[in-house]
Amino acid sequence: MNNLKKTLALMAALAMTATAFVGCGDDKTSTSESATEATTVAEETTEEATDAPENESSDDETSADDGAAASTDGPGTPDGTLGEGGDALTILCWTEDDLSYMYDVVANATGMDKAMMVYKNVGANGTEANEKYAQVFAADEDVDLFFCDADWNMAYQNNDEYSAPLSGVGITEDMYADAYDYTVPMGKDANGVLKGVTWQVAAGGYAYRTDLAEQYLGITTPEDMQAAISDWDAFWATAATVYEKSEGVTAMADSLGGVWRAYSNGNRTSAWVQDGVITADNSKACLGDFINMAKTNYDAGYISTASQWTDDWLPQGMSAGTQANKTMGFFFPTWSLGAGSQLSKAEGEEGTEGSTYGLYNVVAGPTGWFWGGTWICVSPKTDNATEAGQFLYAMTADAEAMQAYVDAKGDFVNNKTVMANTIAAGTNSNPLLGGQDHLATLADSAAKVDMSIATQYDTTINAELLKAVQAYCEGTIASEDDCVNEFLNKLSESLTDVTVE
Repeated sequence: MNNLKKTLALMAALAMTATAFVGCGDDKTSTSESATEATTVAEETTEEATDAPENESSDDETSADDGAAASTDGPGTPDGTLGEGGDALTILCWTEDDLSYMYDVVANATGMDKAMMVYKNVGANGTEANEKYAQVFAADEDVDLFFCDADWNMAYQNNDEYSAPLSGVGITEDMYADAYDYTVPMGKDANGVLKGVTWQVAAGGYAYRTDLAEQYLGITTPEDMQAAISDWDAFWATAATVYEKSEGVTAMADSLGGVWRAYSNGNRTSAWVQDGVITADNSKACLGDFINMAKTNYDAGYISTASQWTDDWLPQGMSAGTQANKTMGFFFPTWSLGAGSQLSKAEGEEGTEGSTYGLYNVVAGPTGWFWGGTWICVSPKTDNATEAGQFLYAMTADAEAMQAYVDAKGDFVNNKTVMANTIAAGTNSNPLLGGQDHLATLADSAAKVDMSIATQYDTTINAELLKAVQAYCEGTIASEDDCVNEFLNKLSESLTDVTVE
């Protein structure tokens, strides 16, 4: 992470903003075996657009209750600042899990040939992609669009060498009157220029094994499960029962990282970095009682020893194998619950040994929370401004296309009317959840997502915190005070443009 900060510092001074925070996010793992690269070279532009997008105004926001819809029927005409005529629309990302569903949606909405859309795999998971992207741009590789995790999208949006104003491809803020409120500010740079847009809202919940809930708790409905874990005290009390009834096999929480995501994005109220400074006092306020809670329940066996994004993590969701039944459930956001998601991998294929396919339900859990999300940005060196605008509009502003994506993928999209209509129609029956509509379950949490305390440094902060807490839980750090000090010391080394006091 320190390497990225140095790279960004050399290439452009990164402005800090107070318009954000997320937990994903998105450490989604890559599912592609190899990168597919476009053969054309992006044209160097001679002039970068620096003005705010046309018609940009925060007064344009309206709620779903008003029945608002996008104010245009398609993207505007590119403003001429970006290149045209390239052979392929090259899309840089760390996974094709979402993109694989987008190709048909975009092709059907725009008439663009699917072969035009080319996935470029950065070759790392969501967190490491933060550093890999900088290397791709430094090497001047062909990129038209790139996906940014909410933990670090601001670092790229605040760098004009990496991201172009979306007005350059005909995308303007007035097209997002029906978007969820936080998503537009999160896509702006420090000067208020719209640099990124998102198709998804990343509310979180607790996905649990219904068979284990009935076996160990006598619970047969999501309503009763929610009552049993309605706050953190209730969650850990229920965890004690599960651990006892399973004879020490089953932990309530899938990982320390899962607990931290839910806790931090549901309980934290202030930004880590304020005026360029991280203080010990503010850090303790941000941490609350998390470290003590983590240590106590990890020692008791109520939090799994598996770590997110490792080989041991998702197999805990199956009923056979070395990790069988080691967790009651997972703290998952909406993007982990649809087709091709983390939940599908945790369940295994239907009919195979140990598969728990369809044996999960999801509830809100002990706190309302969210995890990340993904913003799409445009490279200043794109040679496909028209196609880039068409892709962005279809996936993030076109209600009909976004409805098609909901129906195919089951992701919670960034359009209030589409989501209200989908939930009212009752058409989202998720086979991974035994037919439950997870969109309806998490709708209230989605409406409350607040990223106003996010900073561009959150991915580094989350990573260093979890390393320190993991070491404390495993006994290599002796005390909670030592854990906090280790965390702050690592931040002072990693964040070269932030003061840690």
